Amino acid sequence: MSASRGRRTAITALLVLLAGAPLLALAPAAPGAVRVAGMSLLWWYAGVAAPLLATVLAIIVLVRGE
Repeated sequence: MSASRGRRTAITALLVLLAGAPLLALAPAAPGAVRVAGMSLLWWYAGVAAPLLATVLAIIVLVRGE
C-alpha cells in the first residue's frame, strides 16, 4: 500500500470515529442511552472507545511511516 493511500485510509477511519458519536446520539430507539456499567453507551463511545481507537490508529500510522 502506498504512503498516501495509507494516510487516506487512516484519515477516513478517524472521520468515521468522529461521526460515530452524533450518529449514536441521534439514532432511532436511542442506542446511546443504553447503560453499560452505570454509564451510557454514548459516554463510553465518546469518552473511552473512540479516543482510544483514534490514538492507536494514529500511533500505528506514525510508526509505519505512512
